Amino acid sequence: MAGSYNHIVLVGRLVADPELRQTQSGVPVTSFRIAVDRPKSRDGEKQTDFFGVSIWRQRAERAAEFLQKGRLVLIAGRVQIREYTDRDNNKRTAVDVVADDFQMLDSRPTGDSAAPRQTGAVANDLPEYEYNPADEEVPF
Repeated sequence: MAGSYNHIVLVGRLVADPELRQTQSGVPVTSFRIAVDRPKSRDGEKQTDFFGVSIWRQRAERAAEFLQKGRLVLIAGRVQIREYTDRDNNKRTAVDVVADDFQMLDSRPTGDSAAPRQTGAVANDLPEYEYNPADEEVPF
C-alpha cells in the first residue's frame, strides 16, 4: 500500500499586505492571500484562483517583513481542508495552504527605500525559480 503525500507549489501575487499575528502561546503566524492565474480557457478568457496562505514561526516573521501586496511569490507547502459552521449556522469548508517555505520571484518595488533589502537567501532552501510560460505546455 502506497503512502500519502500532500504537497503544493503555487506561484502568484499577493492580493493584500500580509498580516502577522501571534497565537496565545506566542507563536508567530503570517496570513495572506495570493492570486494564481490559470492558462487561458479555450475561449481566451483569463481565469484566476485565490488561495489563503499561512506561514508559521520564524518564516512567518520573514514573510511579514519582506512580502507586500502585488509581489510575485512562490509558495511551497501543503493543502489543509477544514470544516466549520458560520454565524448563520451554515456548514462551510475552507481550503487553505500551510506554507513550509516561500521565495520572492520579483525584485523589490522601485521607490520603496523603507522596505528591507532582499538578500540572496530569504527564509528558504528552494532553488531560484524563473517563470517561463513554455514550461506549462505538455510535450505530447
